[in-house]
Amino acid sequence: MDQLQDKIILIEGKQTDHPSFFLSLKKRGYNVEIASTGNSAIEKIQESDPMIVLIDAASMRTASNRIVYRIKKRNPDLPIILIIDEMLKQKKISDKADLVLCLPFTVQKLLNRIMLFAPAKKSTLKCAGDLALDTSRNCIYIDNRVVGVTPRVSKLLNLFMDRPGEIIKREELFRELWDTDYLEDMRSLDVHMQWLRKAIEEDPKNPQYLITVKGQGYMLEPNGNGKNKKIDQCALSPVCCEKES
Repeated sequence: MDQLQDKIILIEGKQTDHPSFFLSLKKRGYNVEIASTGNSAIEKIQESDPMIVLIDAASMRTASNRIVYRIKKRNPDLPIILIIDEMLKQKKISDKADLVLCLPFTVQKLLNRIMLFAPAKKSTLKCAGDLALDTSRNCIYIDNRVVGVTPRVSKLLNLFMDRPGEIIKREELFRELWDTDYLEDMRSLDVHMQWLRKAIEEDPKNPQYLITVKGQGYMLEPNGNGKNKKIDQCALSPVCCEKES
Protein backbone atom coordinates (compact mmCIF):
# COMPACT_ATOMS: atom_id res chain seq x y z
CA MET A 1 0.00 0.00 0.00
CA ASP A 2 1.29 3.42 -0.93
CA GLN A 3 0.55 5.16 2.34
CA LEU A 4 1.60 8.57 1.05
CA GLN A 5 -1.53 8.56 -1.07
CA ASP A 6 -3.71 7.71 1.95
CA LYS A 7 -4.81 10.98 3.50
CA ILE A 8 -6.01 11.14 7.08
CA ILE A 9 -7.88 14.05 8.64
CA LEU A 10 -6.98 14.27 12.33
CA ILE A 11 -9.33 16.39 14.45
CA GLU A 12 -7.73 17.25 17.77
CA GLY A 13 -7.79 19.91 20.45
CA LYS A 14 -5.19 21.22 22.85
CA GLN A 15 -6.63 20.01 26.16
CA THR A 16 -4.74 16.75 26.11
CA ASP A 17 -2.84 14.55 28.53
CA HIS A 18 -1.41 12.42 25.72
CA PRO A 19 0.86 13.21 22.77
CA SER A 20 -0.64 14.09 19.41
CA PHE A 21 -0.91 11.19 16.98
CA PHE A 22 0.20 13.47 14.14
CA LEU A 23 3.94 12.74 14.21
CA SER A 24 3.48 8.99 14.69
CA LEU A 25 1.21 8.80 11.65
CA LYS A 26 3.54 10.97 9.56
CA LYS A 27 6.50 8.74 10.45
CA ARG A 28 4.53 5.77 9.12
CA GLY A 29 4.15 7.55 5.79
CA TYR A 30 0.57 8.79 6.04
CA ASN A 31 -0.45 12.15 4.65
CA VAL A 32 -2.03 13.79 7.71
CA GLU A 33 -3.89 17.08 7.97
CA ILE A 34 -4.91 18.49 11.33
CA ALA A 35 -8.22 20.24 11.94
CA SER A 36 -9.07 21.90 15.24
CA THR A 37 -12.82 22.27 14.65
CA GLY A 38 -15.63 20.43 12.93
CA ASN A 39 -16.03 23.22 10.36
CA SER A 40 -12.35 23.08 9.47
CA ALA A 41 -12.50 19.29 9.18
CA ILE A 42 -15.49 19.38 6.83
CA GLU A 43 -13.70 21.88 4.58
CA LYS A 44 -10.60 19.67 4.45
CA ILE A 45 -12.70 16.59 3.72
CA GLN A 46 -14.35 18.33 0.76
CA GLU A 47 -10.97 19.45 -0.55
CA SER A 48 -8.93 16.26 -0.14
CA ASP A 49 -11.23 13.19 -0.10
CA PRO A 50 -9.43 11.43 2.81
CA MET A 51 -9.29 7.70 3.45
CA ILE A 52 -10.39 8.11 7.08
CA VAL A 53 -11.09 10.67 9.79
CA LEU A 54 -9.64 10.39 13.29
CA ILE A 55 -11.41 12.39 15.99
CA ASP A 56 -9.34 12.75 19.16
CA ALA A 57 -12.32 13.58 21.36
CA ALA A 58 -10.20 13.11 24.48
CA SER A 59 -8.04 16.08 23.46
CA MET A 60 -11.15 18.26 23.15
CA ARG A 61 -12.77 17.14 26.41
CA THR A 62 -16.00 16.44 24.56
CA ALA A 63 -17.66 13.35 23.11
CA SER A 64 -17.66 15.11 19.70
CA ASN A 65 -21.06 13.63 18.81
CA ARG A 66 -22.03 16.69 16.80
CA ILE A 67 -18.83 16.54 14.73
CA VAL A 68 -19.41 12.85 14.01
CA TYR A 69 -23.02 13.55 13.00
CA ARG A 70 -22.09 16.42 10.66
CA ILE A 71 -19.35 14.45 8.91
CA LYS A 72 -21.50 11.36 8.48
CA LYS A 73 -24.43 13.40 7.20
CA ARG A 74 -22.27 14.73 4.36
CA ASN A 75 -20.04 11.66 3.89
CA PRO A 76 -21.89 8.55 5.12
CA ASP A 77 -19.28 6.16 3.68
CA LEU A 78 -16.25 7.92 5.15
CA PRO A 79 -14.86 5.88 8.08
CA ILE A 80 -14.50 7.64 11.42
CA ILE A 81 -12.40 6.43 14.34
CA LEU A 82 -13.37 8.17 17.58
CA ILE A 83 -10.74 8.34 20.34
CA ILE A 84 -12.04 8.77 23.88
CA ASP A 85 -10.71 8.41 27.42
CA GLU A 86 -12.08 7.03 30.67
CA MET A 87 -13.83 10.32 31.49
CA LEU A 88 -15.71 10.35 28.18
CA LYS A 89 -16.73 6.71 28.63
CA GLN A 90 -19.23 7.96 31.18
CA LYS A 91 -20.94 10.12 28.56
CA LYS A 92 -23.20 9.19 25.67
CA ILE A 93 -21.05 8.31 22.67
CA SER A 94 -22.33 8.55 19.12
CA ASP A 95 -23.14 5.21 17.50
CA LYS A 96 -22.38 6.70 14.08
CA ALA A 97 -18.62 6.40 14.51
CA ASP A 98 -17.29 3.29 12.78
CA LEU A 99 -14.92 2.47 15.61
CA VAL A 100 -14.33 3.80 19.12
CA LEU A 101 -10.93 3.43 20.80
CA CYS A 102 -10.47 4.22 24.47
CA LEU A 103 -7.16 5.52 25.77
CA PRO A 104 -4.66 4.32 26.73
CA PHE A 105 -3.62 2.26 23.71
CA THR A 106 -0.47 1.89 21.65
CA VAL A 107 0.20 3.70 18.39
CA GLN A 108 0.53 0.27 16.77
CA LYS A 109 -3.05 -0.57 17.75
CA LEU A 110 -4.24 2.63 16.10
CA LEU A 111 -2.21 1.83 12.98
CA ASN A 112 -3.71 -1.66 12.84
CA ARG A 113 -7.22 -0.23 12.98
CA ILE A 114 -6.46 2.33 10.27
CA MET A 115 -5.07 -0.41 8.04
CA LEU A 116 -8.32 -2.35 8.38
CA PHE A 117 -10.27 0.54 6.89
CA ALA A 118 -7.93 0.95 3.93
CA PRO A 119 -9.46 -0.06 0.58
CA ALA A 120 -8.71 -3.62 -0.44
CA LYS A 121 -6.16 -4.09 -3.21
CA LYS A 122 -7.37 -6.43 -5.96
CA SER A 123 -3.86 -7.84 -6.34
CA THR A 124 -4.06 -9.39 -2.85
CA LEU A 125 -7.78 -10.14 -2.85
CA LYS A 126 -9.06 -13.69 -3.13
CA CYS A 127 -12.79 -14.33 -3.59
CA ALA A 128 -14.96 -17.43 -3.22
CA GLY A 129 -18.74 -17.08 -3.18
CA ASP A 130 -19.81 -14.78 -0.34
CA LEU A 131 -16.27 -14.53 1.01
CA ALA A 132 -13.31 -12.35 0.15
CA LEU A 133 -9.91 -12.47 1.81
CA ASP A 134 -7.28 -9.74 1.65
CA THR A 135 -4.16 -11.83 2.15
CA SER A 136 -1.87 -8.83 2.62
CA ARG A 137 -3.85 -7.40 5.55
CA ASN A 138 -5.45 -10.58 6.92
CA CYS A 139 -8.95 -9.17 6.52
CA ILE A 140 -12.10 -11.11 5.65
CA TYR A 141 -14.98 -9.41 3.83
CA ILE A 142 -18.43 -10.91 4.33
CA ASP A 143 -21.99 -9.55 4.51
CA ASN A 144 -20.94 -5.90 4.07
CA ARG A 145 -18.47 -6.03 6.94
CA VAL A 146 -14.78 -6.67 7.34
CA VAL A 147 -13.12 -8.67 10.10
CA GLY A 148 -9.44 -8.65 10.90
CA VAL A 149 -7.93 -12.01 11.85
CA THR A 150 -4.55 -13.37 12.84
CA PRO A 151 -2.11 -14.42 10.08
CA ARG A 152 -2.65 -18.10 10.84
CA VAL A 153 -6.45 -17.82 10.72
CA SER A 154 -6.04 -15.97 7.42
CA LYS A 155 -3.86 -18.79 6.12
CA LEU A 156 -6.46 -21.33 7.25
CA LEU A 157 -9.21 -19.62 5.29
CA ASN A 158 -6.85 -19.28 2.33
CA LEU A 159 -6.38 -23.06 2.31
CA PHE A 160 -10.14 -23.60 2.21
CA MET A 161 -10.65 -20.98 -0.50
CA ASP A 162 -8.12 -22.77 -2.70
CA ARG A 163 -10.35 -25.85 -2.57
CA PRO A 164 -13.99 -24.79 -2.13
CA GLY A 165 -16.49 -27.63 -1.79
CA GLU A 166 -13.70 -30.14 -1.15
CA ILE A 167 -13.27 -32.09 2.08
CA ILE A 168 -9.88 -31.38 3.65
CA LYS A 169 -8.59 -33.70 6.33
CA ARG A 170 -7.64 -32.32 9.75
CA GLU A 171 -4.15 -33.80 9.42
CA GLU A 172 -3.55 -31.97 6.16
CA LEU A 173 -4.73 -28.64 7.56
CA PHE A 174 -2.56 -29.03 10.64
CA ARG A 175 0.48 -29.98 8.57
CA GLU A 176 0.05 -26.96 6.29
CA LEU A 177 -0.57 -24.46 9.08
CA TRP A 178 2.20 -25.51 11.44
CA ASP A 179 4.64 -27.01 8.92
CA THR A 180 5.11 -30.15 10.96
CA ASP A 181 4.53 -33.88 10.71
CA TYR A 182 3.87 -34.19 14.45
CA LEU A 183 0.14 -34.88 14.50
CA GLU A 184 -0.39 -36.33 17.96
CA ASP A 185 -2.01 -33.19 19.37
CA MET A 186 -4.10 -31.07 17.00
CA ARG A 187 -6.09 -29.08 19.54
CA SER A 188 -4.57 -25.86 18.20
CA LEU A 189 -6.41 -26.51 14.94
CA ASP A 190 -9.69 -26.71 16.83
CA VAL A 191 -9.01 -23.32 18.40
CA HIS A 192 -8.22 -21.72 15.04
CA MET A 193 -11.34 -23.25 13.49
CA GLN A 194 -13.37 -21.67 16.29
CA TRP A 195 -11.78 -18.28 15.60
CA LEU A 196 -12.43 -18.56 11.88
CA ARG A 197 -16.04 -19.56 12.41
CA LYS A 198 -16.49 -16.67 14.81
CA ALA A 199 -15.24 -14.34 12.06
CA ILE A 200 -17.42 -15.57 9.20
CA GLU A 201 -20.44 -17.36 10.65
CA GLU A 202 -23.64 -15.69 11.79
CA ASP A 203 -24.02 -18.53 14.31
CA PRO A 204 -20.66 -20.27 14.87
CA LYS A 205 -22.41 -23.17 16.61
CA ASN A 206 -24.50 -23.78 13.49
CA PRO A 207 -21.96 -23.14 10.71
CA GLN A 208 -23.14 -22.53 7.16
CA TYR A 209 -19.74 -21.92 5.56
CA LEU A 210 -17.24 -24.12 7.38
CA ILE A 211 -18.88 -27.52 7.51
CA THR A 212 -17.60 -30.41 9.64
CA VAL A 213 -17.73 -33.70 7.75
CA LYS A 214 -17.77 -36.27 10.53
CA GLY A 215 -14.85 -38.66 10.45
CA GLN A 216 -13.30 -36.97 7.40
CA GLY A 217 -12.48 -33.30 7.98
CA TYR A 218 -13.85 -29.88 7.01
CA MET A 219 -15.30 -28.35 3.88
CA LEU A 220 -15.88 -24.75 2.79
CA GLU A 221 -19.32 -23.97 1.37
CA PRO A 222 -18.43 -20.58 -0.20
CA ASN A 223 -22.08 -19.56 -0.64
CA GLY A 224 -23.10 -20.49 2.87
CA ASN A 225 -24.75 -23.88 2.47
CA GLY A 226 -26.67 -22.91 -0.64
CA LYS A 227 -27.16 -19.17 -0.12
CA ASN A 228 -26.58 -17.71 -3.56
CA LYS A 229 -25.04 -14.32 -2.83
CA LYS A 230 -22.15 -13.08 -4.95
CA ILE A 231 -19.61 -10.61 -3.65
CA ASP A 232 -18.89 -7.44 -5.61
CA GLN A 233 -15.09 -7.13 -5.71
CA CYS A 234 -15.32 -3.48 -6.71
CA ALA A 235 -17.52 -2.55 -3.75
CA LEU A 236 -15.33 -3.83 -0.95
CA SER A 237 -15.36 -1.02 1.56
CA PRO A 238 -15.22 -1.90 5.27
CA VAL A 239 -17.87 -0.43 7.54
CA CYS A 240 -16.56 -1.56 10.88
CA CYS A 241 -13.76 -3.86 11.85
CA GLU A 242 -12.28 -5.26 15.01
CA LYS A 243 -9.30 -7.55 15.22
CA GLU A 244 -10.14 -11.05 16.35
CA SER A 245 -7.97 -12.28 19.20
